[in-house]
Amino acid sequence: MTDLEPLLQNITTLTPFAVALVALAGLVVGVAPSSFPLMSVAAGLSAGQGTGQTGGRWAGIWRSVGFALGIASVDAVLGALFGLVGFAVLRVLVQYLAIAYALLALMLIVTGLGLLGVIHIVLPMLNPSLRPAKSFAGSFLLGLPFGLSTCPACTPLLLPVVAAAAGSADPLMGAVLMATFGIARGVPIVIAGSLAGAATQFPRTRHLTRWVERAGAVLMFAAAAYFIYQAFYYAGWLGG
Repeated sequence: MTDLEPLLQNITTLTPFAVALVALAGLVVGVAPSSFPLMSVAAGLSAGQGTGQTGGRWAGIWRSVGFALGIASVDAVLGALFGLVGFAVLRVLVQYLAIAYALLALMLIVTGLGLLGVIHIVLPMLNPSLRPAKSFAGSFLLGLPFGLSTCPACTPLLLPVVAAAAGSADPLMGAVLMATFGIARGVPIVIAGSLAGAATQFPRTRHLTRWVERAGAVLMFAAAAYFIYQAFYYAGWLGG
């Protein structure tokens, strides 16, 4: 990770090499342990709703791709804003990160309880009868707020990308760099969600639907616990 930092810090123009470098950084962040909560969300959605869903073996892929692209879309918008107004955007975001993480945790807890049948909610991404296109749209919408998620461990690679976007004074360059980072970061998320969805399509697992849904809920709760920790961290309640 440290070998990439100096190279990322030297990005001044939008070149194929710069894009490839940012993609590599995003992929490294995507496979880091700090990204496991996002993988858990994608896997939980696919595992919890993959059984019996319209679209069969492709259902998990549709959901995870939609979720990952939702995250990348927010990254692209943030990149454009960084290129337009610089670090002022980051200062505003930091002020509200604790609230954002708390809301993400609440969303995951509600979703997990929905998978368990404890509460009954109607959300596009929780309806197994949806056609693939609508399932994709629902997962995309769910991914949007997670585009604001980050982690202290990601900062060494993310901050140089943000700095390059902010220093470019070019909304297009900022959007391309951050979108590239987001898409690359989403590759492990898509793989995790696709594998979880595919596992539910095997004949031996279809009769275990209820247990699969419970596993999806557990993944949701695990991710929620992480975001609660992040909310406390950015609220300054953890003493550092």
